[in-house]
Amino acid sequence: MLFLTPRYLKHAKLLHKGVTRFINYKRDVLPAAKLDEIRTLRSSLEDAMRARDRARIDALSTEINTACEKALPGAVHSDIADNVEVFFVAIVIALGIRSYIAQPFKIPTGSMQPTLYGLVANHTEQDVTPNIFVQVKDWVAGRSYYNVVANHSGHLKPWPDALTEHSFMGFFTHCRLHYADGHSQWIWAPMRQLATDAEFNLGMARYLKVPVSAEGAAITPDAQEERKISGAGSIYITKGQLLARGTLDTGDHVLVNKFSYHFRRPVRGEVFVFTTKNISAIGVPAEQGSQHYIKRLAGVPGDDLSVESPLLKINGRLAEEPGFKRVMTGTEAGPKDGYRGYAPAARVWGSYDHVQLRGSQYFALGDNSYNSSDSRKWGVVPERNLVGPALFCYFPLGRNWGVIR
Repeated sequence: MLFLTPRYLKHAKLLHKGVTRFINYKRDVLPAAKLDEIRTLRSSLEDAMRARDRARIDALSTEINTACEKALPGAVHSDIADNVEVFFVAIVIALGIRSYIAQPFKIPTGSMQPTLYGLVANHTEQDVTPNIFVQVKDWVAGRSYYNVVANHSGHLKPWPDALTEHSFMGFFTHCRLHYADGHSQWIWAPMRQLATDAEFNLGMARYLKVPVSAEGAAITPDAQEERKISGAGSIYITKGQLLARGTLDTGDHVLVNKFSYHFRRPVRGEVFVFTTKNISAIGVPAEQGSQHYIKRLAGVPGDDLSVESPLLKINGRLAEEPGFKRVMTGTEAGPKDGYRGYAPAARVWGSYDHVQLRGSQYFALGDNSYNSSDSRKWGVVPERNLVGPALFCYFPLGRNWGVIR
């Protein structure tokens, strides 16, 4: 009877069944010698089972398993192959999460300060770089130090070719300084904070403008082109010369929920992310494609909004959501906790202080109202542009770390 069969015989029958299946499935790819070897071992197993020779069955079990594992070309176990497989599976999972569930973004500008900070550069005349231990501590808090000197002597290319911005996979933004002789120097700072921001930069802008003629008079287009080709008249940089110095506070890094808007409507007052596609007034160059913006959702379809500085009214009443209330606690003359209230459209080059939203239209406002390019300037956000609400600020530690409200 089956329940009286010894366990070792049950295991032997399972092994016999497995090796038979292996032979049937792999006979077309197994080398003839290996196939004969495995068949011989199977026959020996059958003899041992009939004789109920437990010791022989145990020995054959090990031999059969080893022979089957080594029978196929390339079937040898490889730790490296296993690790590579795990690595690629992890990448696929991470890309799936990034595409459909949660995506990280870095805040580039100060339009949402102090709720969320963008990159802030401060030029210093003296080198303020501390020791390596303080640098590591400050990096965790989001601050980097710069003391960049030229590693080459020569004329720079005329602006805007002298400095170009690059990134790896959308992260690790850096610039390259280009000389007329073809030499390039990498500088690990974004373009805007390195040289072009009118208020906050690391002091490099002075090296990037092509001067006029020595007499100060205008020169002809032909002469300008000749100077551009030769490099003559452009800024000359000497090796060892200071190019940029100061500190750079990183923008907040946030996680955005790309999942929730498939199951619920956007909620007025939440911080949300959207794309610039189909919003022609933003003026993103075609070669740059669509960009992502982050603002506070001030209006949903059907809302009537008006800015009566420093207040925001929605459907004839003061905005009641906590985010709006924080902004309205301060004024331009007397900010509170960094908030200055809502600015009139004219102060931000806007077109209107009042809007009636129709179906599938959303209105975006920056918490830093006096320094925010938002829906007052370039209009409403179409529903198809919505990405999702901002969930969590995960870097830098401190300051705004935590749930975004």
